[in-house]
Amino acid sequence: MDLIDRLYQKIKEDPLSPKMLIVPSYSQGHQLLERICERFGSVFNVEVETLQGMVHANTAFELSRRKMRFLEDEQAFWVIRQLMLHQAEADPHSYITHKSMVNPGVVRKVHQSLVELRMAGVRSGEIHPNDFSNESKGWYLQQLLDRYETYLQEQALTDFAGLAEYCTPTADNTRFLLLQPAGWSRMEWDLIEKIAGSQLDIIHFEEPFYSHARFSNNRLMMFRAAGSLAEVREGFRRMIAEPEPLDQMEIMLSDYERYVSVLYSQAEASGVPCTFSNGLPISYCTAGKAALAILAWIKEGFPVARLTEMLRSGCLQIADHQASAVDWIRLLEQSGIGWGRHRYAGILDSRQRMGDGQQELGMKLHEVLQGWFDKLPEGSGWRPDLLLEWLGDFVEKHVPLHSSDDQNVKTAIQAWSTRLSGIRVGSMTPEWAVRYVTEILNGIRIRVDATPKPGAVHVTSIHNGGFSGRYRTWIVGMDERTWSMPIMQDPLLLDEERAAVSKHLQLVREQSKQFRNVRDARLSLICGELWLSYASYDPGERESRSPAFEMLQIMRLQSGDDTQDFSALERVLGQPYSVMDVLHPEERRSTYDEIDVWAQYLRDSSGTRDGWKAVSHAYPALAQGYLGQVNRQDERLSVYDGWLSTNKAGSDGILGQQAISVSQLEKYAACGLQYYFYSVLRLRPKEIPVFDRARWLQADERGTLLHHIYRLYLEEVTEFGTKPPQHDRRKLYRIVDQALDDAAKSIPAPSPHVQKKECEEIRRDAEVFYRNEEGKTEEPCYFELELGTPEGEPMELTLPEGMRVKLKGFVDRVDRIGPHEYRIIDYKTGNMKKYASAEYFSGGTQLQHALYSIAVEQWLHLTGKDIEARVTEAEYSFPTVRGRGEYVRRKQDRREELGDIISKLLDSMNQGLFIPAKDVKTCTWCKYQSVCGSHAEWMGNKRGAAVNAAVLGSLREVEEID
Repeated sequence: MDLIDRLYQKIKEDPLSPKMLIVPSYSQGHQLLERICERFGSVFNVEVETLQGMVHANTAFELSRRKMRFLEDEQAFWVIRQLMLHQAEADPHSYITHKSMVNPGVVRKVHQSLVELRMAGVRSGEIHPNDFSNESKGWYLQQLLDRYETYLQEQALTDFAGLAEYCTPTADNTRFLLLQPAGWSRMEWDLIEKIAGSQLDIIHFEEPFYSHARFSNNRLMMFRAAGSLAEVREGFRRMIAEPEPLDQMEIMLSDYERYVSVLYSQAEASGVPCTFSNGLPISYCTAGKAALAILAWIKEGFPVARLTEMLRSGCLQIADHQASAVDWIRLLEQSGIGWGRHRYAGILDSRQRMGDGQQELGMKLHEVLQGWFDKLPEGSGWRPDLLLEWLGDFVEKHVPLHSSDDQNVKTAIQAWSTRLSGIRVGSMTPEWAVRYVTEILNGIRIRVDATPKPGAVHVTSIHNGGFSGRYRTWIVGMDERTWSMPIMQDPLLLDEERAAVSKHLQLVREQSKQFRNVRDARLSLICGELWLSYASYDPGERESRSPAFEMLQIMRLQSGDDTQDFSALERVLGQPYSVMDVLHPEERRSTYDEIDVWAQYLRDSSGTRDGWKAVSHAYPALAQGYLGQVNRQDERLSVYDGWLSTNKAGSDGILGQQAISVSQLEKYAACGLQYYFYSVLRLRPKEIPVFDRARWLQADERGTLLHHIYRLYLEEVTEFGTKPPQHDRRKLYRIVDQALDDAAKSIPAPSPHVQKKECEEIRRDAEVFYRNEEGKTEEPCYFELELGTPEGEPMELTLPEGMRVKLKGFVDRVDRIGPHEYRIIDYKTGNMKKYASAEYFSGGTQLQHALYSIAVEQWLHLTGKDIEARVTEAEYSFPTVRGRGEYVRRKQDRREELGDIISKLLDSMNQGLFIPAKDVKTCTWCKYQSVCGSHAEWMGNKRGAAVNAAVLGSLREVEEID
């Protein structure tokens, strides 16, 4: 008789008396009863219970009568953590000596050891430190267990081990049928014996499956694959190809956590319905993704990128009928917040970087985020219970709850918050709080279907499976490492220490042996068709894996030949299957998904087809990209190099009647392709600040701040350019301090140290500027001068030889250096390396000084400020420590050449010529580098090729001008 027969015989011995079937899980008990009913018909008076459920039901009244409360295992974990902290404070020389050592991993190990001691019936007074390899460890466990016992007594609490005191024998004639347990402790046996007494019957499993005679009658199929993904895909191919209904398949995972994600993704892709006995991680639903993502946002220092990622994936919603997720993403990315909780408040409150249409959205976002931050502590005042409460509120208000899974996650988070609310959790750093809560979330499961359902494949773990009675069983992951259940010694309770402390403390090696024996015996319940598979290679660890010994045993059992060895098993298994189906012969090949379709498409009876031809035919855009790469490497200039046959830029009027930006003209001379991306296609790389613990202000922010300081100072000491400057260092420092305060409010620094360091650097830059100005005799008269008409339109500029262009821009400063004689000044906060005095136009990349000189001169004439004005000099000034206060001045005596340069640049543009930079170094800091790749290098040979001379003539002439 098998287990089902023997269990049925026990049930029908006294059919009228109630029976209680005690099993490790309710699902196992219900599956066993279903199999009994399928084989023998209905049974009654049988109740399924677990030991925990039975004990709680038995002791509930007595606990209430004595006004005691039950301490759940999860709550005990936090109690023990607090006691460990107290012990570390009380005894600096204890085994765990510092608070920093009380981390989740250590607490979990200590909690596990104390539970084992309690379940073995060991009291603190029975622990002798000299029984341990390290007496300090013995003292630590003894004192901690004593603290725990005292805490339970003072708080009128009891844990599961203490429930034996409150158990009462059953008052009726209920028979207790206990399915053979594995690894039970002394207190577990005491509990069931106190309740059941002489009414207890133990139902033992049969002999291990690999030596069971009936087990050999099963139909066997074995295979191996190159990785867990390939293994699961091959199993699905076979499953779909078989005529048997899907709900006749049970899949048992030897490593549930490793395989369940792969199996779920394949089931979803192939449309195979599945139930999961152990459920799925919460990351497979919107609420779970959102909860884990927002914790990562906190852990990583509140980066904007996390929020925008959540908005894109749809797991975060900010309630507003007028704004979409795209609007919030754009607002966050353009805000310049980047990271840091204080930067959100400072920047959103100031709204300095927001356009007119974003002001209202910014206020709404500030309100929402401030609501989040107000409920989050700062410093070391974080607590996991409060973080869980905050997280539950966040999920409820800001996460779209579309499914029952989302609702279950929300409920589970709130339940955990309630569970910990009555426990002294204690304060900690945000890093530890987030880590603890993340561990809690990782333990929550969704889509838990403990028992099989009609119409669906049932997926279970190797420890829970084998009870369904389904015709086909597939055991996945039967490699030696996973299947052997390696023995891992407990560092706090080594086996020799366990033996010395108490005979009731189970040895780890004995526990492992019991679990293995029960597993192997339970699998003998399998009948029908058995599939065995394993991954012979682990891509993650890049190592080969061997089949479990039990695989060989089953093969021997099937063949009746005990002399077969692993080499025979290798021959039976054959070649490992891959992700793509290439091993099955054509007549047995089944199309599983698009990957297998490609496998069939690339192989036929004549051999392997031309892969590139097949791919390019299926994906024309990829073929076009390949053609572009080939043409770029060719000698002849083409559209793929940025030569448009007609000027498509001109259709937008960029070079027509609209105003020319000098900086964009210089950009074209430096790199036509960069100009095309920026000004014609209007592509903009996303400017998203990246968290840098060592930087406060970005380079452009720092430059803007210095320009602002210098302008304010000169306006004050010259009374807005109306009088010669009366320099005063105190005025400058006052302006610097005010500007730095304003910057700190709108752009919070990553730390006070970094802010102080950069403030001092800016003060030193200001000092360089002051010393330069103090010795000058020229009179500053215009600051941030906008070049335009009185109506605010771009001004029309007349160049030598009658060429006319419209110009827009700002001039940092204009100085009067003599009667009707002026100098324009452009501040540069970098170094002066690119502004060599020997280069005047620098191949067309430095036109600003010449164009602005003419523009300022004509502006002075047109406005009547000085109808005799002449701008004779232009200066690039470097008033910073980095620039060493130096300058480069250029006499404005080459204006005739300017018109020719601009004419040739415009001529090249009108030809549709937008080729990459001549100087490859230009690409080093280019924001479009990911688009271009090595294009500038490939253009090197094309520039000198005779075939391209006519097209490149005008541009090359400009590039040769110094």
